[in-house]
Amino acid sequence: MKSLIPLFLLSAAPLLAEALPQLGGQAPWLGQYAGTENRDFRFIVKTDGQGQLMPAKEKGGFVTDNFAIRFVSLIEETLPDGKVVSKMVKEDAWEAVTPAAKDPKKVTYRGTVAGDAKFEVNFELEKGAIRAGGKILDKGQLSNPRFVMRIQVPFVYLYEKDAEKLKEKVKNDRMEVVRTDGKKLKLEMDKPLDAETAEYSGPGITQARIEIAYYGGHKLDVATTPGAAFELWNKEEKALIEGFTLGWKHDAAKDPEGKARLTFQLK
Repeated sequence: MKSLIPLFLLSAAPLLAEALPQLGGQAPWLGQYAGTENRDFRFIVKTDGQGQLMPAKEKGGFVTDNFAIRFVSLIEETLPDGKVVSKMVKEDAWEAVTPAAKDPKKVTYRGTVAGDAKFEVNFELEKGAIRAGGKILDKGQLSNPRFVMRIQVPFVYLYEKDAEKLKEKVKNDRMEVVRTDGKKLKLEMDKPLDAETAEYSGPGITQARIEIAYYGGHKLDVATTPGAAFELWNKEEKALIEGFTLGWKHDAAKDPEGKARLTFQLK
């Protein structure tokens, strides 16, 4: 379900809460909390808690920050009337568990949102893949919170204004998903659709393979272990190529220790 407008008000932050610590040295690591890169991608965790993945381009280098794939961690609270409210962490309400580091094996940090609810985020970086997860540490004043990590894929062809050229660029872009009920779908990324509906996202998604030519010909493979599922949505029933989100939603009842992980790999 799409969330209501995020709440940015913060109260009673922990004593040690602040922006995450920064790396020194040279770009691209200067000013980041953590980062690593290999032949397929560069991945950083910014001091505002956001993960950012930049796939390698076919002719060398990495895509720009504007078109990076983002990993945004937050709490979603389900209200008694069924509405879902997003609660984001302010920039100065983070706590580092692991120190700022280049090429870390694991990155762990915590955030606090309005209502004094606290969650933990984990990134595990090994063998060219990203494993990520998190859990609620303290519900605070919230009654029904859930940890969520949103994988946000932007409109990478934003600056292509020629309709025919855009059509040519996206002709081979595609997405295949496997839902929690086992149903497999092939989604046309250049056709308008409401990805959140039961027809597409259904009861949830366990796997997705995404191919976007702009990302250097890589296949983006996304999956989850038991204890969580993805929800797919986009904006205003537009084509998926114009941007979409895979929201990884942790189920504390099925995974009380927070061991569930999403995996993200470029092939």
